[in-house]
Formats: sequence, structure tokens, C-alpha cells
Amino acid sequence: MIISKYVRIGERGQIVIPKEIREKEKLVPNQMVKIVYLGGEIAIRTSTQGGSPEDNILKILQRVKLTEEDWKELHRDREER
Repeated sequence: MIISKYVRIGERGQIVIPKEIREKEKLVPNQMVKIVYLGGEIAIRTSTQGGSPEDNILKILQRVKLTEEDWKELHRDREER
């Protein structure tokens, strides 16, 4: 099931995760989440999501259409680590 909601970005860049999504994912106050940006798509990853981080990123990459320059930038970033 896909839940899609529009939210407003606050003055300091804050967003509120809608209650329906928070309850479905069992998100609680002060829980850490990871924000992932890949080619115009932003994903919020929680520790409750299954699979390794690499598997989750691959799933996102399959949905996102990256240009050749995007791939080069991803490789450059990885090599710099």
C-alpha cells in the first residue's frame, strides 16, 4: 500500500510526517531516521525497514532515473570516503 500526502515545509526546513504514516511505521518522538536524496527523490529510512542499507538503496535506485553525470557523482562521492 502506498500512502501519499502533501506536507508544508516550515521556515527552518522542517516537515511533519503525517500521523497515518507515523502509526504505520511505528515512529516515535526522538527516533532517528535517515534522509536519502537521490536524483530528485527524497526518502526517509527508518531502522524498522527490512533489508541491508545497500539493498534499500538499490530498491530506490531502481525507481529513480539517474543520468550518467549522476552516476559519476555518486562514484566520486564513494571514492572520497
